[in-house]
Amino acid sequence: MPKIPPAGLYAPLPVFFTKDDELDLDAYAKHAKYVAAAGILPVASASIGEAAHLDHSERIKVIKTLRDALNSIDLHETPIVAGVGAPSTRETIQLARDAAASGAEFVLVVPPGYYARVLKANPAAMHKFFIDVAAASPVPVIIYNYPAVAARIDLDSDDVVAIAKAAPNICGIMLSCGNVGKLARITTLVDNSRFTTLAGFIDFLLPSICVGSAGAISPLPNVAPEFCMKLWRASRGVDNAVDRQFAKELQGLAALGEAAIIKKGLPGLKQFLSQQFGYPAAPRLPLPLMEDVSVKLSENQHIKDIMELEKGLH
Repeated sequence: MPKIPPAGLYAPLPVFFTKDDELDLDAYAKHAKYVAAAGILPVASASIGEAAHLDHSERIKVIKTLRDALNSIDLHETPIVAGVGAPSTRETIQLARDAAASGAEFVLVVPPGYYARVLKANPAAMHKFFIDVAAASPVPVIIYNYPAVAARIDLDSDDVVAIAKAAPNICGIMLSCGNVGKLARITTLVDNSRFTTLAGFIDFLLPSICVGSAGAISPLPNVAPEFCMKLWRASRGVDNAVDRQFAKELQGLAALGEAAIIKKGLPGLKQFLSQQFGYPAAPRLPLPLMEDVSVKLSENQHIKDIMELEKGLH
């Protein structure tokens, strides 16, 4: 039986680039330590991590840098989840092997969206993609159901359960489709001792836990990791009306903050992190550098409220 990803909050870490468009691994390591020190579980080379903009050698460097950064603050047991999605089964398997050799404990696989129309019309081919990748991957595989980056491919609960039953090395799913009903169906039908179901955004963490979610993945911990951990702890302890109200208030603020980040996109998030910590702001082309004051996350009242709370938690 493969190991399963631990319960908790996961953050897709952004990468940073020098003026020469090379990886700034020092900035990446610094940010990884800031996020992980609070208890957030890091995800390398996901959509926020500009996976589509990294070549194979850069993905390896990012994972190795992350492992070294975690070890340097005595987080030797903190697992790394690495995105390895690619258009073909062959390349996805190779990326999974590279990630495992570089220090990743789990790999995150998004449906291949380039030929989405064909795959949507042939669900068996989609199932086979995940089954084949899982069979060849040296480490357990997490499905990443994220229609926004997979040409609107959206696995339903029947798909997920069928894939999980056919591929023992598939250990979980992150549901960035935002469907709490789907999450409830999956947690009801799979063996939760060998398959972890995670919400794909922090904005439905609290309701998702009520139906069996083991956590969430979100960009918000990149901005306020301590606040997010406070929400995580509150969401797991709602034994009375007072606790439920407190968790609800934190959940509402987190949902508003995450929505602001998603609305501004990766360029807006990187600009904000540059403003706060001095990291390089520019994503790789063709993504634009956000310089207009009107698009700054720092001007958003919900982000201001979260950052004020974050300061009090350090």
